[in-house]
Amino acid sequence: MLKPTDFVLNNFSELAQGGTALCVGVRPYKDYKDGIAGDIGGYSYDLVLPTRKYEHIAMKVPGSALINPEIFSSPNAVVQIEQIQDFSARWYKTASMSEYALSCKASSFTISKGEKP
Repeated sequence: MLKPTDFVLNNFSELAQGGTALCVGVRPYKDYKDGIAGDIGGYSYDLVLPTRKYEHIAMKVPGSALINPEIFSSPNAVVQIEQIQDFSARWYKTASMSEYALSCKASSFTISKGEKP
């Protein structure tokens, strides 16, 4: 029997129903090996999808921050992004969860013209 966890979404535009998203937060994430936290592996971007009734998702991108996290220390800071590269999303569910959640990652993205990083 097929489950949601069997499917991978590779097209950001189809998921978001558009090519852009609004970034409203950035935080580092750590790489784990054998259950032990290591160095910072990249950054997780909190995204809002306007064409999906402002649904929120988090998207991990390995490497250095593409948007300075300090920007979000000011109230109502938003950065529009586009051209999400190598996007991949997968549904997951743990034993303690009653509903599925979406895990998203990408290799990079571009800040929309007119936006400041």
